[in-house]
Amino acid sequence: MERGLSTFNSLVVGDRIFRIPIYQRHYSWSAKQWDDLWNDLMYLKEGRKHYFGTILQKATGARKSSGMKTFDVLEIIDGQQRLTTALIFLKEIISQLYTITETDQVEELEKLREDYLRYKDVHKLELLGDDAEFFRRNIINDEVYPDEILTPSQRRLLEAKHYFKGKLEELKKTMTPDEFRTLLLELKRRIDDMEIIRYDVKNDADAVLIFETVNDRGKPLTNLEKTKSFLMHAIYLSAPEELEGYLDQVNVSFTDIYRWIEEIKNTTRGRNLGEDDVQRYHFVIYETEAKGNRDISYDYLSFLKNRIRGLYRGNPLQCLNYVLNYTKDLRKAFYALKEIITFNEENRTGQLIQKLFVLERVANFYPFLIAAWIRFREEKEKMDEILSLIETIAFRVYAIGRRRADTGESWLYTLAYRVHSENLEYSEILEELKSLVRYYQNDKAFERDLKVENFYNRVSSRDKKYLFFEYEKFLRQKSREPLDIKLDDILSYDFEIEHIWADDSSQLGLSDDLKEIHEQCKNKLGNLTIASKSWNASWGNGPFSLKKNEYQKSNLRVQRDLAVIAEWGKEQIEERESKIIEFAMERWKI
Repeated sequence: MERGLSTFNSLVVGDRIFRIPIYQRHYSWSAKQWDDLWNDLMYLKEGRKHYFGTILQKATGARKSSGMKTFDVLEIIDGQQRLTTALIFLKEIISQLYTITETDQVEELEKLREDYLRYKDVHKLELLGDDAEFFRRNIINDEVYPDEILTPSQRRLLEAKHYFKGKLEELKKTMTPDEFRTLLLELKRRIDDMEIIRYDVKNDADAVLIFETVNDRGKPLTNLEKTKSFLMHAIYLSAPEELEGYLDQVNVSFTDIYRWIEEIKNTTRGRNLGEDDVQRYHFVIYETEAKGNRDISYDYLSFLKNRIRGLYRGNPLQCLNYVLNYTKDLRKAFYALKEIITFNEENRTGQLIQKLFVLERVANFYPFLIAAWIRFREEKEKMDEILSLIETIAFRVYAIGRRRADTGESWLYTLAYRVHSENLEYSEILEELKSLVRYYQNDKAFERDLKVENFYNRVSSRDKKYLFFEYEKFLRQKSREPLDIKLDDILSYDFEIEHIWADDSSQLGLSDDLKEIHEQCKNKLGNLTIASKSWNASWGNGPFSLKKNEYQKSNLRVQRDLAVIAEWGKEQIEERESKIIEFAMERWKI
């Protein structure tokens, strides 16, 4: 292993190119890190140099040729985020120089482009997977890419480009061409002079020895990244032989994990899920000490480190086996969640998964979902029954029962551990889920909360829409009428909850006694339905006698069924409420 102080210029310029190895992360820097780099360079004091951090690089032995030049290929083991960002910044500086440079100086700019960005068809930096082509074509060559098909890392690359371009163009407006050129060249010089501690490592084992201490600039490591580093260091200390093979196992597993978390975050369902969250969910199902213990689950990294250190002190071989088994199981968990998040098959499993996310109360269930998916993914009927019970819990306990978001968390975490690590019998799993419902929202409580006088204000609009969509399905099945509307449509802004006996009584011509009854009944479940936004705007405040004809024209069964009722008041509201509750008790029974 060789170490030395270097400058950015001496690192980058020359017959070498840089490649990001497959087990590394995709680009992850964002505005905070771009701001830091911009401000550090813009406001650098005279005579000072910016410290850019540490770069770990490894010679691959491979070479790339173009024309009469041959380039050595180096892998960036650590520092790819900084290197990528600096090259994007330089690219925008060079692009701005092109806009203000005389024709006779273009050759010098071409030399800059060749030194830092691209020589013929050989690019200075090769990113991972599809990002490599995106970086070449859209960041370096300025081609336009359809925004709707960007991956998260590609979006960040493009946003970094726009960030530095925008910063430079703001300054350009305030300066003469000569002043702007001077500034651009000064920024380029400051980037060239950035100080770097460069480590030339010969193998992954060398990299492991120093990786935990070198992430001294840029975006802080996630817990998942810290875990990978610690696991590899533990292997380095514990493995009696075949060290590279064991390190490769961990690298390959984390390659998959990083790829899957990108896929998860590139979905509507998973965009707010962090990799550290997923690692914590796995910890809940893997470690007995975390079983039902919220505090320990959030301190999982410290627990893992202490567990591994203790094993190493007692028996290095046990430590090695623990690390390899943990990594393998962690990979399973990320894959399971990736499958759940991205599952879009048009079958009952897909419909049930969609409903869980529609109800927006899935967070509590993630550890259990991961555990159940790993166990029962290939047993469709069992998995569907489990998903159906989760949907029942989500609707009864949280949507209608209005329980706190973390209600039942300890119960579910304990169950998740028992499913994954104790191989709990399928029948016992179902009984545990049913017991949870009985404990937090039994039939009596469920019926009570459906009957509550202020149902309209107590239950969220989204949950009310969900209930009425399910009731719409029920009514259509009963009348053998095909369902030609989707849940997503009902949940959109195009549909609203309508008061059948209008919320505003000013157009109803009610006596004082009826006004009092109206006030008591108007927000009850039996007085509510769904209507299109346009329909509600036109007819929602009208008396029932005027609404009847419009109900008949509706494409929703929950409205059309109202057209056959002669009049509307307390008696009809209570009768309809009873019918809907009877449906709900059957639909979400345990």
